[in-house]
Amino acid sequence: MMKKNIYRLRVVCVVMLALFCTTSCNDWLEVKPKTEEEADKLFSTLDGFKSALAGVYIGMSQTELYGREMTFGMVGVLGQEWGSGSDLGNQYSAYSYLLNYNYEQVVSKALIDAVWNKMYEGIANVNTLIQYSDLKREVLGDYYGVVRGEALALRAYMHFDLLRLFAPYDFSAEAKVAIPYVLEAKPAIAPQLTPTKFVEYALKDVEAALELLKSDPILTGEDVSGVDNGYLANRNFHLNYYAVLGLKARICLYAKDMASAYSAANEVILAQQQKGLFPWVKTADITTTEANLRDRTFSSEHLFAFNTTKLEEYIKGYFREASLPLMERLMPGELYEADDYRTALYETYSGFANVLTKFWQMDKAYVQGQGYVTPKRNRMPAIRIAEMYYIAAEALKESNIGEALEMLNTLRVHRGLMKLENLDKDQLQEELEREYYREFIGEGQVFFYHKRMNTSIIATANAVYVLPMPDDEIDLGQREQ
Repeated sequence: MMKKNIYRLRVVCVVMLALFCTTSCNDWLEVKPKTEEEADKLFSTLDGFKSALAGVYIGMSQTELYGREMTFGMVGVLGQEWGSGSDLGNQYSAYSYLLNYNYEQVVSKALIDAVWNKMYEGIANVNTLIQYSDLKREVLGDYYGVVRGEALALRAYMHFDLLRLFAPYDFSAEAKVAIPYVLEAKPAIAPQLTPTKFVEYALKDVEAALELLKSDPILTGEDVSGVDNGYLANRNFHLNYYAVLGLKARICLYAKDMASAYSAANEVILAQQQKGLFPWVKTADITTTEANLRDRTFSSEHLFAFNTTKLEEYIKGYFREASLPLMERLMPGELYEADDYRTALYETYSGFANVLTKFWQMDKAYVQGQGYVTPKRNRMPAIRIAEMYYIAAEALKESNIGEALEMLNTLRVHRGLMKLENLDKDQLQEELEREYYREFIGEGQVFFYHKRMNTSIIATANAVYVLPMPDDEIDLGQREQ
């Protein structure tokens, strides 16, 4: 039987006393209620629910997850995004082993285990919140839909990335069970599921979240800037209604349900085109010579981003203040076309040319007529509008290559590029692969793209797409097919 508390979940919630306000979160304090009495007290107030929800986001923003390893760190290395730098060539570093898909070395195994443990810790915390959102519904009042909806979406988000890391890409009838989808915050052994059944669970959470989030201000258009200290403002720091649609599109594409993937992605695209949501980044905000004002992550286009307040600390030793910063395997001159706006994200730093600067943090700057402004910082992109165009294009390529190409071309025009013409479906897919490298460098999506495509060799390494579960998490208990 399993020895840790990943499947034998205790009723415990890690609470970070941090409320998401207009642009960032406050200092937080970790509290772990060990009894139901303590949990009842925590969730007896609306602020307790808000703090618990913020705590889940903050936990996901740590270095073990989307602050590093699930973005530019471990998953970026597995996607062969980096060619050198930050000890990639050090034979004793985890990244050097991961470059060759060697998962059994002590250091690489420890890194993988930390991702697994931290993710299931987040799931345990969000499950507690989901449980109490019904037990204490009267406390939430008008916030019930948004809080419970976000919590269900977070559960699906974390589980789906676990599936993409620790389970085979196999949706056949012969697929074996892989990892569990944990639904309860109580001592229990969660059954391992096949990828098909696992996706059913994830989409059930997604659909429930979308129904609840019909009260989301980003959908209703309600002005909430002056309400409750702006708690419901800046919805792109939360899994809002459209971000959950983006997650649905991502899951359905992975599960080869092209019709549903297109439908979800297109709803987000229409929200951009008809409502002005998630507008394309302004060219001036990319190319401005005022480097400290540059919108390096194209923040206006984020459906969802992690508010990673310690991002500057996290990137030290990787892109800044490093003897050798992380350098891309495919250099900008090779990857980007000449007029691509995205080449502005590369600069010379400490004698090294073509250093990626998209995660660098900028100080406030004085702007004439505005005074001091805070640039678009502390953002780790999680779901982008660009991905919706890529998903729509891929989903349409078999049935309507013309419309598929138009989806891709819409993105290209907003990156300063000419439209492509007369591509067949294979050429379109090749262009989409290049776009994943161009657009999502350092964001953790390239490896998952290659897994979907079953790319046998990435760079010069034979790719291994299933990471090992921790040794003492092998399930000897109940299994569900």
